[in-house]
Amino acid sequence: MTEGIAQFHRVAKAVAAAAKAVGDAGKAAAQVPPDPQAVQAACDKAVEGLAKIAGIERVADSLRSELARRASAAREELERERALLAGAVAQMLGREGLRVEGNLPTLRAGALALDFTFGTKGLCTVWLGPRITRLATCPLEATAIAARVVELDRTLFRGEFDEGVFLEDLWQAYRGATHRLGLAEGERVPLTTLLAQMAFLRQKPTFLVDPRRELFTPYGRVEFAADLSRLKSRSVGGRELRLDVATMAQTKRPEDHLWVPRGADGVRYATASFVRAPR
Repeated sequence: MTEGIAQFHRVAKAVAAAAKAVGDAGKAAAQVPPDPQAVQAACDKAVEGLAKIAGIERVADSLRSELARRASAAREELERERALLAGAVAQMLGREGLRVEGNLPTLRAGALALDFTFGTKGLCTVWLGPRITRLATCPLEATAIAARVVELDRTLFRGEFDEGVFLEDLWQAYRGATHRLGLAEGERVPLTTLLAQMAFLRQKPTFLVDPRRELFTPYGRVEFAADLSRLKSRSVGGRELRLDVATMAQTKRPEDHLWVPRGADGVRYATASFVRAPR
């Protein structure tokens, strides 16, 4: 292929020279009145230049075929490397109890999605759900990707979780929200309003005494959604938690809904309420 490229460069230079000669011939013929001697000299030079590029189609076709073959081979090698990377990540996560599904460029591991971007600035972006919330970015290296995914999965879905305490806190958050909004018990409250109340309940005494940023314990949409997804029971103190699926209009703004992992796609909820369980 090296010789073919060199030959093409030589022909390309000849084409550029011929193009200039043809242009000069055109300018000479356009003079008013034309100078026959200048026209003859310019046209002869143009004819000579055009003769030098005879066979350019053959050179170009030969090089095109070789480049197409090389591109195809390189593409197959890239696809093989990418498949090996995805396979290595899946194997490492499988050893940690995380089943990987899907096809490149996007894989799923539980409630997390791994979005691979290949190229000069290749990376793997880890999302909660189908591009709901960006959690992390990693270089395209299997060990780094697997370690980050395992860390996020353990933090969000496998860490210590007391369902009873969470439901009691959620009930207290609901009571606070209904009082603030002037609602009666049993009425629906926006989940994002409950989130704000829950975040306040998660604060340590040091923050409550001196509410400064460095003393704040983060508790946001991701953590709240993950905790809701871990509930197996929804009953607390004779009341039952009810979550209402968001309408299409409510899903357009993040402040009107919350995506909660449920199965492969998850569910977008808008409001919640506690109602007295039937006796």
